[in-house]
Amino acid sequence: MRSTFSGLNAVMRGMAVQQVGLDTVGHNIANASTVGYSRQVVTTSTTRPELIYGTNGPMYIGTGVTVESITRARDTFIDHQLWKELASLGYGEMAQDTLSKIEGVFSEPKETGIQSVLNYFWEAWQTLGVNASDNGARITVRQRGVELVDAIQHAREQLRDMIYDINTVVEIKVNNINQICAEISSLNNQIAHVEFVGAQANDLRDRRDALVDELAKLTKVSVYEDKQGNYIIQTAGVTIVDSLGYVKLACVDDLTGELNTQYGYISKMVVVEGMTQPLNITSGELGGLLKARDVDIEGYLDKLATISKFLLTEFNAVHEAGYGLDDSTGIRFFGQQDDDFSTFTRMGDWLNALAVNKLLFEPESGLLKIAARSSLDQGGASGDNAIALANRLKLDQSDMLGKASLDTYYTTIIGQLGVDTQNAKR
Repeated sequence: MRSTFSGLNAVMRGMAVQQVGLDTVGHNIANASTVGYSRQVVTTSTTRPELIYGTNGPMYIGTGVTVESITRARDTFIDHQLWKELASLGYGEMAQDTLSKIEGVFSEPKETGIQSVLNYFWEAWQTLGVNASDNGARITVRQRGVELVDAIQHAREQLRDMIYDINTVVEIKVNNINQICAEISSLNNQIAHVEFVGAQANDLRDRRDALVDELAKLTKVSVYEDKQGNYIIQTAGVTIVDSLGYVKLACVDDLTGELNTQYGYISKMVVVEGMTQPLNITSGELGGLLKARDVDIEGYLDKLATISKFLLTEFNAVHEAGYGLDDSTGIRFFGQQDDDFSTFTRMGDWLNALAVNKLLFEPESGLLKIAARSSLDQGGASGDNAIALANRLKLDQSDMLGKASLDTYYTTIIGQLGVDTQNAKR
């Protein structure tokens, strides 16, 4: 026989369910600005009906409502798409930041930029070509050469400092990845424990997803969920989080990398702790930093080294073929007279050697050795070789510079830098 209080019980159940709904709405409102919070939804279902007998036979009567579950209103497909795009965002931001700093290194278009210094150097040779016996013009040529060397070497030092700064930031990012993975691993255990008894660990899952958001911006990740609710996370082909724990990453010196072998600058590579094989991280903030250091910065060091090599070889060849006021010949303008360029095996060697020849600074005879004339038959006022040296900077094409003049080669460098920066911003 049906209880007298059955109807009251149905009402009580309804009130209890509505109270849960109100509590959930309050929880949603309270966390409206909480990072990573997912709106929660109460799912209800009817309770088991009660069998009663009437004049027409047996029938079922409803007994009320109950809370089936409280779940997150979240789309896992969108999560995975977001994590993919966060990696692209992080990569682009790091690329833009680094390229903007490289633009600052070259300081174009400004009077302190290498382009302006090259122009001043060219003008000095043009002036010397008008009257090669003028002592003031010779002093100007020598000083403009020093300014060009200083500008190139200063750019090199700034790029080197950027390498060291990126190494530091890479270590910080790797530590961040390790901390995030440790917390995700802990949350895996908590979520599995809560949901083992049939409950929904909504807030714990929100926290875990928020951490994956952070992780995805640092490096491209693949995320899978096992039957127990654990996240399995991989990056660069390595599982860094699973149901058993997490794998720590580390930074070690890359003694065989191009920056080390070409310029002597030690860069940091990312490895699994205890291993030596570098991880191929190509996306996210970490991927952007590694690419900026190992491709962009190294590429601009290569270009500075190429300019230095041109000055030490092809520009010097014109100067060595000329004659000074003291009838000296075979004198280099750049590099020291006893430097053996044939022993150079690294691009960095050309940058190291770039300096104005110290013979040109000798108190009595230094200025006389600037080779402004092309033969001994010409008078001291002849400056045809000075004009040839000016043309070597502005007009003459060089295979070393990709069949361009030095002026065009450098202009192309700056133009490409601007395009790369705009592309990173896009």
